[in-house]
Amino acid sequence: MNVLGKWKLGLYVAVIFLAGAASGGLIGWQVCRRTAVPPMPTTEIAARLRARFQSRLGLTPDQMEKVGPMIDDSMRRLEVIRRETATRIFSNVSKMHEEVVQALTPEQRARFDDLERERIDYLRTKYGAATNSEALPR
Repeated sequence: MNVLGKWKLGLYVAVIFLAGAASGGLIGWQVCRRTAVPPMPTTEIAARLRARFQSRLGLTPDQMEKVGPMIDDSMRRLEVIRRETATRIFSNVSKMHEEVVQALTPEQRARFDDLERERIDYLRTKYGAATNSEALPR
C-alpha cells in the first residue's frame, strides 16, 4: 500500500469515527433531554448545603449549630411543597382523564383503563418511594 492509500484509509476511518461520535452524541442528547430526573432527596440537599456553608463560609461549630435547624426547617417546607405540587399535578391529570373518558366508546374506555394502569405502574417503577406515590390513583 502506498503513502496516498494509507492517507485515504486513515481519512476514511477518521470520517467514520467522527460520524459515529456525532450521531451517538445527538442520540444521547435527545434521550437525556426527554428523560425525567427524579428530585434529589431533601436529606442529600441538606447535607450538601451544610458542607457548602461550612467549607465556603468557614462557619464555626456554634454557627453550624444555629444554621442546621434552619436548613432542616427549609427541607421540611420543601418536602411539603413537593407533595402539594405532585398532588396538584396528579389531580389535574386525573381530571383530564375523566373528561377524556366521557368521549370514548366502551371498548376505548377499556383500552384507556389499560393505558392508565400502565402509566401508573411506570411511574411507581421509575420513581418508587421518591415520588408522591400516595397521590397516584390505586
